Amino acid sequence: MPRVSILLPFHNAATTLDAAIASIATQTFRDWELLLIDNACTDKGTAIAHDRATRDARIRVLQEPVVGIAHALNTGLREARATLIARMDADDISLPERLERQVAYLDQHPEVGVLGTRTRFRSTVDLNEGMAAFVKWQNTIISPKDHYVKRFVDAPLAHPTVMFRSELVDRHGGYDTGPLPEDHELWLRWMHYGVRFAKLPQELLIWRDHPQRLSRSHSNYAVEAFFSTKVKWLALWLERILNGRPVIVAGTSALCRGRAAQLSAHGIPIHGYTDVRRHVVPGYPFVPHDELPGPGQAFIVSFISQRGTGDRIAAYLVSRGLVEGEDFILAA
Repeated sequence: MPRVSILLPFHNAATTLDAAIASIATQTFRDWELLLIDNACTDKGTAIAHDRATRDARIRVLQEPVVGIAHALNTGLREARATLIARMDADDISLPERLERQVAYLDQHPEVGVLGTRTRFRSTVDLNEGMAAFVKWQNTIISPKDHYVKRFVDAPLAHPTVMFRSELVDRHGGYDTGPLPEDHELWLRWMHYGVRFAKLPQELLIWRDHPQRLSRSHSNYAVEAFFSTKVKWLALWLERILNGRPVIVAGTSALCRGRAAQLSAHGIPIHGYTDVRRHVVPGYPFVPHDELPGPGQAFIVSFISQRGTGDRIAAYLVSRGLVEGEDFILAA
């Protein structure tokens, strides 16, 4: 049996697929199988995949006729034979030592279930500042604690960088095929059940951004789809850790109030709001930010989403003795 099964779904990616496969074929770690999952491809990608498979016995081509990356990945999971599963996308490049470093880390850290790497961002999109800032933020998250406390901000690691233990699928399920970001939902679900995540500090994948990339073009990755996914697991987590503490929402804008209403609809009552400027939300007490309760007395959920604001909010709350993940969480 191979040590690592690599799942690479593709749908009309003929212009980038061969380079992606080549980046796996040239890995310094050799004990792998590559599962190329043809997801209703209608371009030359199918021919490219089969040509590669005829030249390397470690490569297999699978078929998944239902369009959707989650469907394709679940097909790959069912066929995977290894105890370690690695992800790869058809438009990215894995650097040569990626698999070797990930296998070595997971062998040395049996307590970690999911391991990503930092990414090197490359874009052909003129207006890419938002994605570039996201990758920069994602690359700051390294330790298991970082991943845990930042999981409700956004997906804390890049999906095509991950390697995880196949036993996690048996324990906690594979990819949700609903209208949602399949990777972030999986991370939130697995973390809810205690799976530890980490990230290698090296940049071991070139993440190639382009206008057709799913994260830019598909409704499953829209802002509201992300929040609808997050709020479910946020509510379940708060039910478990609040122990009767009141929830105070940081942020009084219409967006923050809407987010708070969604959290309330999932069974978490809102007891008040706070902000840097006084703005009373009808029906709720306003708590000035310099009069917030101390550690262990309340729980603050921040829905403020302006870029860079989260770090400043966290720093302020920490300066008041509050602990991220215990007394407050960022959930923009």
